[in-house]
Amino acid sequence: MGKVVFITGAVRNSGLAIAEKFAAQGYDLCITSRVAADAEAKATELAAQYGVQAKGYGLDMEDTADIARVFASVEETFGRLDALVCNSAHLGIGQTALSLTPEDFDSVMNVNIRGNFFCCQEAAKRMCKQGGGAIVMIGSIHYKGAVHGRMGYAISKGAVASMVHNLAFELAEYGIRVNHLIPGAIRTERWEGISEEETARRRANWPLGMESTGEDIANAVYFLASDQAKTITGAELAVDSGLLTCLLSYSKSK
Repeated sequence: MGKVVFITGAVRNSGLAIAEKFAAQGYDLCITSRVAADAEAKATELAAQYGVQAKGYGLDMEDTADIARVFASVEETFGRLDALVCNSAHLGIGQTALSLTPEDFDSVMNVNIRGNFFCCQEAAKRMCKQGGGAIVMIGSIHYKGAVHGRMGYAISKGAVASMVHNLAFELAEYGIRVNHLIPGAIRTERWEGISEEETARRRANWPLGMESTGEDIANAVYFLASDQAKTITGAELAVDSGLLTCLLSYSKSK
């Protein structure tokens, strides 16, 4: 029986790149989107392209009953679960310390903390029965430092980092590894239409002078989930073109 990976938020951008990476390595795919039809269509496309079994699910990350429903369906369909990649996130753009409302705060936390935790719990229940597995949580450099307008998101990603440490500690005895990927800037569809000048201005902030691609993120996720990382758990891997090495805003020395 082949290995199975479950990836949340996997119909576009880095989530899709992650799904493609695992499919290219022969994994069967379970992918989710907020819109069931989008996930189902993308799963059909990936199955045909890579010759693997793939199933798409509509998933409301704020609804724990829906999370339990989807994981039960995965178990029924595939019979096992080898890897979980928690990629879905509420971006919380434009939320400041003075503007963040209770409703907005709850919405971000319900997806990024509560939803991700219960996805991990449901995955771990299945992995325990088969003797192990791997979980990769997608965090953010925002938890390491502050930028304007990302208050709720940054708080939630700090909680994700703590979640990884505690899950890694508690689940290790069951052969389940839990690790934390910390992306910096990723080139996504949100970059479409950005001028060359704005692109250059952004790149000037990073020591390596380039944003990550979806493939860059996918390669790092696959490493953490694979047997290449069989003794790595509770770890952080930054894929950020060196941004976290900067004490202050990066500037070239010459």
